[in-house]
Amino acid sequence: MEEQVRLSYIEKLRLFKKDAKLYIASTASGAFSTGMSAVIFNLYLTEAGFIEDFIGFFLSISMFATAGVAFLAGMVTDRSSRKTIILGANVITFFALAVQYTALEPAGLLWSQLFLGLSSAFTQVAWFPYITDLSTSEERAHLFAFSSGVSLIAVLFGNLLGGFLPGLIKAVQGAGTELVVAYRFALWLSLIPQAAAIMMILPMKHDRTLGTRTHLDLGNVKHWNFIGKYATTVTIVGLGAGMIVVFFNLYFQEVFEVPPHMIGVIFGINTVVLASGNFLAPAMADRIGKVRTVVFTEAMSIPFLLMLSWVPREYLYLAVTAYVTRNVLMNMAGPVANAFFMEGLTREERATAVGIVRTGDSFVRGIAANIGGMLLAAGLYRVPYLLVSGLYVLSVVLFYSFFKQKESEMRALRKAEVVQEAKPEESEGIT
Repeated sequence: MEEQVRLSYIEKLRLFKKDAKLYIASTASGAFSTGMSAVIFNLYLTEAGFIEDFIGFFLSISMFATAGVAFLAGMVTDRSSRKTIILGANVITFFALAVQYTALEPAGLLWSQLFLGLSSAFTQVAWFPYITDLSTSEERAHLFAFSSGVSLIAVLFGNLLGGFLPGLIKAVQGAGTELVVAYRFALWLSLIPQAAAIMMILPMKHDRTLGTRTHLDLGNVKHWNFIGKYATTVTIVGLGAGMIVVFFNLYFQEVFEVPPHMIGVIFGINTVVLASGNFLAPAMADRIGKVRTVVFTEAMSIPFLLMLSWVPREYLYLAVTAYVTRNVLMNMAGPVANAFFMEGLTREERATAVGIVRTGDSFVRGIAANIGGMLLAAGLYRVPYLLVSGLYVLSVVLFYSFFKQKESEMRALRKAEVVQEAKPEESEGIT
């Protein structure tokens, strides 16, 4: 046990097995697709004539759909093959995106967003429990963080490609090509890596169904207090993030008059730095603990969020610096927090617990997206950043007060379990 504790960062990465590597590859491919569409999709909608308050409502549909079924999805996933759930949900996501990138009628957009939210609910509640089962406590934080870092690098290349593709498509098809058509072709191309992500799930290990109960109840959930506290902090963050995160491209376009290809570059810079932060977060967690890592990084992000609320239009470089630094600090410890949450739960309750957390998070993000869209439609592009700063302060304070002792308790429990498992071997030797 002591030798494992002393493993270096690289040695822990070498513990990754085939399924872990496929997980990293699949999520990275999906992230590349997301990176392409993230830069241009809102711009595609505005170019097609949709205004910001409709975009906010449209984006909230998937969040409300995720919130509506995440709890149920977690209960189903804890009684089913998690790989089957993940695979099916990803296929639905692919077709929902295909419709979304093709139909510009409000009904088609809203229905596709609804199915996107439903499939996302199952994907979100199944991935972390599935991968937790396929990893050990020694490698888990590094696996989550390394996967997140690689995915962010994939997002980087997706951002850059997504930002430049519309202009390249217009150049190839001719100067008379409408920008909305160029956006659509670029979005269609983003479906290729999305399909590749699905193919990489196929060879992964098929997990067994958990338990023998077929009816849905909450008998498998043991750690209600822990889940409730964690869900509270995540929900508060989600309420803030929903007001700003999905509108960053519109913020730079409207406030600083940044063209699409430069927005792609800004997003790319952000992703490079965030990936570096994700790779560093596990090393920080090894030194100061998971809880302190989450609290420190999130607290340090708040001044930069406030900075975004007042940077003058002519100082774009300051806005980009604040945007990147805020994103890195707020998100770099996310994989560490996920590992901490998974380790505090039993195998049988993990997906249900994630469903509970996702229900609250997605629901408030849906509300916040509508609020953010209305504020942007009213021309109040800077106001959300002030509101969100207060919510982040509250979340950081609660996270520390809830969990400052929890990590040491979890370590003591794991040590006691190891000792308990070793006792039969010791008695056999004495006999």
